[in-house]
Amino acid sequence: MGKKLLASAAATAGLSIALLGGFTAAATAAPEAPISAAATCSGTGCDGKDPYDSGCGGRSESGRKATAKGTFILYYSSTCKTNWIETPNYAGGTPSLELTVWDKGRNKIVRYDAKPTAGRHYGNMVYSPGSSCAVGLADWDSDSAWEVSIESSGC
Repeated sequence: MGKKLLASAAATAGLSIALLGGFTAAATAAPEAPISAAATCSGTGCDGKDPYDSGCGGRSESGRKATAKGTFILYYSSTCKTNWIETPNYAGGTPSLELTVWDKGRNKIVRYDAKPTAGRHYGNMVYSPGSSCAVGLADWDSDSAWEVSIESSGC
């Protein structure tokens, strides 16, 4: 009986936190898209930063590509004017997983080596404001060709 009351109290507290703008996460699964705090970077100072830890995670989709290894999405943050590439459902089973984003106008490339395990993965951001051309790239077999290339509408 004590465990049920504790679980009920925890569920109520979680609901209260959620209603106040916080979030809860189960011990076995991360939230699909972490809730972001206020932005802690701006402009080129966001290059190479984690989009969610930097408060830039409020996002819109710039493009997507479905592959046998999962869906890859190029995201844009209007708050930070940045782009990054993310996969919510990577299949894993590969020797590597490189997630790269490139602002063509500045010729700025930000690479991120993710663990090639199954699940959700995302790379770091590149500052690419407004109608700039941003490209999200993914490579999972360490060869010279990108398996995924997604261009923003500014390209």
